[in-house]
Amino acid sequence: MEATSDEVQDVSSTAAPAAGKGGRYHTSEPIKRLVWTRSAGHCELCGTDLTRDFRVGADMQWGEVAHIMPASPKGPRAESGHDAKAASELTNDPANLMLLCPGCHDKADRDAEGYPKSDMTGLHLAYLERIRLAATVPDAGRAVGLIFQSDHFVTINDISERDFAMAMSGEGLVAFGDIIKHTLRPPGEEGRNSDYWRQVREDIRYRIDRELRRRGGRYGDIPTLAVVGLADIPSLVVLGQTIGDRSNRVIFSSNREHGLKWPDSEAVPPEYRFVEPPAGDGEIALVVSISAAIPERDVLDRLPRARIATFTMDDPTYTAVRNRRVIHAFRDALQMRLSKLEVSTPHPIHLFIAAPAAFCIELGALMTTEHQHTYVLYDRDRNSGGRFVETLTITPGDRA
Repeated sequence: MEATSDEVQDVSSTAAPAAGKGGRYHTSEPIKRLVWTRSAGHCELCGTDLTRDFRVGADMQWGEVAHIMPASPKGPRAESGHDAKAASELTNDPANLMLLCPGCHDKADRDAEGYPKSDMTGLHLAYLERIRLAATVPDAGRAVGLIFQSDHFVTINDISERDFAMAMSGEGLVAFGDIIKHTLRPPGEEGRNSDYWRQVREDIRYRIDRELRRRGGRYGDIPTLAVVGLADIPSLVVLGQTIGDRSNRVIFSSNREHGLKWPDSEAVPPEYRFVEPPAGDGEIALVVSISAAIPERDVLDRLPRARIATFTMDDPTYTAVRNRRVIHAFRDALQMRLSKLEVSTPHPIHLFIAAPAAFCIELGALMTTEHQHTYVLYDRDRNSGGRFVETLTITPGDRA
């Protein structure tokens, strides 16, 4: 819609702003509308949508246009030389104005030392740059964002949509629609028994698979699928199956110290080693030891006659994921080993896994390609003294 000449005149006017009590100058309504537009209606500090009040379910503008340098000579963050003339000049300068929710506005003004001018200006410019990137990115840079997590660990595991959107933006991806956030149901009184895993599988298949199909993010279609997970190992494997190996996917990793950033983007992938199972007719147990070493005695405690094959690296550690190349190298190396193991036995392959979440998702995705074999997954269970218990059986008919 074309703007009227009055609107253009209001925004570009150089007239002095109106002064109120105490020498405080007031930002004009056209400039406020410009700030709302440039900020896309969201708080520039916490990311809250300021165009809808979800408490009452109504659309409204409940944000506040806030000053970096104050609208009066004695306001918060006022520096030496910030007199009435400077306050008057800056009160209608969009570069000095941020859109904030009432909570962030109050916090920034009460703790002016914690929110100095340099920090506020830097945050403001970075926020506007992300808005510009989102508006100008080509279709190839759009992605369906998916956060997959559980809330029943001893510690709280929560990945915010805002943090994930920023991590995606850092790699040239912009979220297509709202980011999908799926939180697994907690176990019931019976713990993680067969009924629990059946419900988990149904939740993943029907909720996430439906969402991905609706948005067109499956099997190589644009947009790309950006995924981060933090949950039980068997659930992550089923998630990988649901996504499918043919998807144009980008896997992210959550790190306690670095968040969603890669700890070392230049790190060379480790050398993954594979130990063949001994000869014989017994069933094969594949032990994947990446984040920690799984002792053979723990596997034999569950399967006394198993022939153990091991896929591992030197000095297994939970910090194994240094960058995305490490994940790709894991997938490529494991792909070849799975194929050889499947040819060597008609029996189910028993999987014991200690690996980062991103690796577990990739392992599940591998099972949607040419791996037409039955796998039995095990996981440690606190109710069984930390011993491995059987969780899921994946057959060729279970493929996504």
